[in-house]
Amino acid sequence: MAHLSVPRKGWENEHLATYLLSQIAFVAHPMTVADDVGSDFFCTLFEPRGRGRKEMLFPLNSFAIQVKSNRRKVNATNKIEYLHGLEIPFFLGVVDRSLSRLSVYSGEYLPFIFSHLGRPGELTLTVVEEAVTASDAYDGTGDGPCNLNLPLVLTLAQADDRETLSVNRGTLSKLCSRMHHNISSWKLDEYIFTCAPPSSVSIFAGCGSVQRFRNNFYLRLAEVFFNMKWLYEKQRKDFSVTEFEIYDRIYWDLLNNGRDIPPILGKVYKELRGLIDKTSRQDVE
Repeated sequence: MAHLSVPRKGWENEHLATYLLSQIAFVAHPMTVADDVGSDFFCTLFEPRGRGRKEMLFPLNSFAIQVKSNRRKVNATNKIEYLHGLEIPFFLGVVDRSLSRLSVYSGEYLPFIFSHLGRPGELTLTVVEEAVTASDAYDGTGDGPCNLNLPLVLTLAQADDRETLSVNRGTLSKLCSRMHHNISSWKLDEYIFTCAPPSSVSIFAGCGSVQRFRNNFYLRLAEVFFNMKWLYEKQRKDFSVTEFEIYDRIYWDLLNNGRDIPPILGKVYKELRGLIDKTSRQDVE
């Protein structure tokens, strides 16, 4: 019985991608053709570490990757809902069977699109060989077509030696950490993203952020007081009264302006203020 050649070439590409990815990551391929949800593989990077005479593989970051056989633009409109709900980094891989290598492109700016534009009406993914910044990563409107550029991160090849694999693993792990941070920021409605150089931070304001920025600030101020309380109790030499007085004024300005601050902020402030006042009385006595 004859077989169609196109599906077989797709399977061959996936098998090659599996092998190349397995040099730096644990690879899971749970879907069949009928169950395709948007990613071909779910991977977890590993770090080899010596344990006596044995080498053990310890898990690091996880990510999803979709594999293609060419660098043509990808119409991802039918994957918008999937990508919107995905809470791990997304990559696109392009297989070159003639050179036995896999080029990996980053979808790190997906949270930027969903934070800035919401869910676009249409989405196209374009792989690019050069670096991409937040300002030129995408274009489009919230309810219309949008194009996202996926910059090249690295290339995995069958001939890679141990040192090259280590460098690629480190590069991908560092990027995944940044992407995890940005996905979490978006999901928590914080909209403060870490970017690739030369930019370091990107901040979005808008209808989503404007509803949460005050509460986010109150919680950050509570974090400040928690840490200052720890310094006061554990490392007094690193506690700055001048610094505390700055935050103290901010707290009272918020309170006197009728802001409805969360209970946790008031609680930790009173605890820290009480410690400082108690020590001051003892010093006077």
